[in-house]
Amino acid sequence: MRWILLGILSFLIQLGVLVGIVVLIVRFVSGKNKNTTENVGVLIRRLFVYSIMLVMLILVGIGVAGLIEAAWPGTDELTRSSSQTAVSIAFVLVALPVFVGLSLYTRRLLRDDPREQRSFGWAFYLTVALIGSLLTSMALIGAYLSGFVDQGRPDRTLLIPAVVWSGIWVGHWWVAKRRSPIRNTQIHLLLGSVVGLIWTFTGAFATIGAVLSTVYDGLFLVAVIDDGIKELLRPITVLVVGAPVWWWYWFRHARDTARTPWWLAHVLLLGVLGGVVAMISGAGVMLFGVLEWLLAGMAPSAAGHFTFLPGAVTGLLVGGAAWVYHANVLGGRVERRRTEVDRVYDYLLSGTGLVVAASGITTLIATVIKAVSGVSVASSNVDTTLAAAITMIMIGAPMWWRYWTTIQRSRIESPSVELQSIARRVYIVALFGVAAVVTVVSLIVIVFIVFEDILEGKFGSGTTGSAAVAVGLLLTAGALAWYHLAVFREDRIDVGSVDYGPVAPETATAPDVPRGSLEEALAKLAESGHDRTMVLRRADGYEVETIVE
Repeated sequence: MRWILLGILSFLIQLGVLVGIVVLIVRFVSGKNKNTTENVGVLIRRLFVYSIMLVMLILVGIGVAGLIEAAWPGTDELTRSSSQTAVSIAFVLVALPVFVGLSLYTRRLLRDDPREQRSFGWAFYLTVALIGSLLTSMALIGAYLSGFVDQGRPDRTLLIPAVVWSGIWVGHWWVAKRRSPIRNTQIHLLLGSVVGLIWTFTGAFATIGAVLSTVYDGLFLVAVIDDGIKELLRPITVLVVGAPVWWWYWFRHARDTARTPWWLAHVLLLGVLGGVVAMISGAGVMLFGVLEWLLAGMAPSAAGHFTFLPGAVTGLLVGGAAWVYHANVLGGRVERRRTEVDRVYDYLLSGTGLVVAASGITTLIATVIKAVSGVSVASSNVDTTLAAAITMIMIGAPMWWRYWTTIQRSRIESPSVELQSIARRVYIVALFGVAAVVTVVSLIVIVFIVFEDILEGKFGSGTTGSAAVAVGLLLTAGALAWYHLAVFREDRIDVGSVDYGPVAPETATAPDVPRGSLEEALAKLAESGHDRTMVLRRADGYEVETIVE
């Protein structure tokens, strides 16, 4: 186990070097502003304390699990050497007192100094400790359940550390509830929701896929499956581990919190867009398989050819469920006005459909060019390529048309709002920029291929076949760039002609507060003598804090 100790020592040395670099930089900066000396010391202290606490926490978890396993009755001495036990003892005897001491020190700071609870260091420590212990315990529990399904007996080497790290997670969750970090309170809840969602839908995908595969094999194929029940139980273990975590983090805590950019990113990117991609993939595989079979003249056996159906149907069901659920979380549109979230939602799905359809059009153009140029291509390859191209067009084009027409309809109905939307500007500029770059690169590739063949004296039909993909990209990307440039120009013209009405003066409203507390805070603010200060509202009154840059 010497390599473990050397690795720990190396990590601590690297940490010390990092702290030293930070100290030098901060000292250089603070030399220009003497008022920041105290805050520099606080930042360095937080960096050092919370980093050491995380390292000690990891060592304590490993050491405690190792000691419990060594002391457990019936431990096989052949599977656990004395060096492993010695390492566990060293970890506990050294790391545990250090961690306890730093924890008590941090507890006192959190109690006496309200700024500590608002610090980035405290939020970073709790987030890493909670998510790290969560991932570790989930992986260990999943491996334990999977091993139990395969072997039919418990594996103590997985169960003991799983219990230890679960206890570490429970302890830090209890601390987070009592001393929740004021800065980025939502981050660790959303990260836990991400972990639970990925784990749950992975388990659901594997479970439903295994069930459908078993049913399909039983109905259409002659197969002997010795451990069919195990094939069904293994993915269920993933679902059993992930579903409670997703429920705890998302349904109990994160779903009804404020709709911050992080919350919206989780719902829109992971939930909506992830579900759409999974659903499109499933539908695409189904349509591609059907088209490929039809183009091949239904030559292969139907039962043998359509073995992809269980996986495709699973992707369609699971992805569709994720899409529908997260779209409902965002809320319906009938009873409310169109918001920026609705715009981001529409532009995401419109862009996804456009990319898929454009890929299909490019593939179709390249295939046609190769066929016209007389390039020798196997018939099976042509059938497969045509099936893929038609599939992407049939899936992507309706999706793009559905959401792009919704966007353009909103532009006509509310031009003063839609034309000023950041989502619209990013969408149009990004698509035009990417399409323009692809057009230029494709043109360069075509010119290179043509002149290379001319200089080598082999210019002919083969040149056209070699440049087929580049020509397809040039035509498709060029059309997209031209169209979105036209939309961009039209938007700029209409922005100047839209009447936005009189601009209402901005008014600041103050919440109702107990008389006297705000007046005292303002008096302290006037007497502070600092250039920049801010007033923080607390449950028991107001607090004046200096802003140091």
